[in-house]
Amino acid sequence: MGRIMDAIHYDKIADKLIQFNSKLPQEVDLELGHAEFLVMQMKRSIEEMLYKIERMANLDANGWLR
Repeated sequence: MGRIMDAIHYDKIADKLIQFNSKLPQEVDLELGHAEFLVMQMKRSIEEMLYKIERMANLDANGWLR
């Protein structure tokens, strides 16, 4: 059986992703189109991860991951 995460673990992971996201440059500050694309892609990936973390935390809180 796998380890069960406490709600605080989900919060810590989400907090780190949010911190990382805030350190990324704004697309308007970048000169190269490719750099804009990469930053936009990274931000989208972080948003997706945050959404998935929230879903997992809710499933875990409701006992679906036990």
